[in-house]
Amino acid sequence: MKLLKHLLFAALFVFSGINLIAQEKEQEEIDPSKPTNFYTQLINQLEYNSRKSGGDIMGYRGEIQFAPSESHLFLAELPLLYNDKSGKFGLGDARLRYFYLPYKNYDKFIGAFGPSIDIFMPTGNYEHGLGSSSWLIQPGVTVGLMIADWIQMFPILSYQYTSKPSSDLIPEELKKDQNGLSFQIITPIIFSEKFFMQVTPVYTASNFGDERQDRYIQELFGQYKISSKLQASFFYRGVFEDEDHTMRLGLVVFL
Repeated sequence: MKLLKHLLFAALFVFSGINLIAQEKEQEEIDPSKPTNFYTQLINQLEYNSRKSGGDIMGYRGEIQFAPSESHLFLAELPLLYNDKSGKFGLGDARLRYFYLPYKNYDKFIGAFGPSIDIFMPTGNYEHGLGSSSWLIQPGVTVGLMIADWIQMFPILSYQYTSKPSSDLIPEELKKDQNGLSFQIITPIIFSEKFFMQVTPVYTASNFGDERQDRYIQELFGQYKISSKLQASFFYRGVFEDEDHTMRLGLVVFL
């Protein structure tokens, strides 16, 4: 009888500890305003891309992020798109990303530092206006600058390698590998506990060869907290010289 009481007491102690840990995890503050905060999440986005040529594109972009720890983030993105010029629907170019963060201390001015690599795969059909027919490999490095509680800056410097296009529709004399750089500054602005924006100016020099293709790009991103595990988002990207504008509405589910 005494042994049974001890076992019941031990089971109650363990159960109470597990329950307390679970409650603490539920109460952990989710702050996605900083790109160096990693969370496991599912992002569902409706997308519309208005272009000067090649037809407008619309569809769904699904993204899953897996964060096994505060230092590692894995991302996979898969778009399902429709081109109104070709009248075709199908898979767009897929994306994979890995981000490693060996240092993070938001109490310091330099609050974070880490390398990342983005890989865009030519899974979309170029002939149908749904893909690029090229690989894009983009390793980079990110630094987090903690200016104030309500505003930070995250400069990202990346090298860009674009493989020779594989589509037969592209003339052979234009099929060349390209090497370049991009520099962007993600600037989170926190308006309240529920709403933040990221203002991101981007400069790209995607081709250091004979024909420079330098571009200024402006991105805007905002996210609103609906509940502890659910947030709504919007995104805008403008490549003004090419008259290329992308808009997305999203729903973020934290897992």
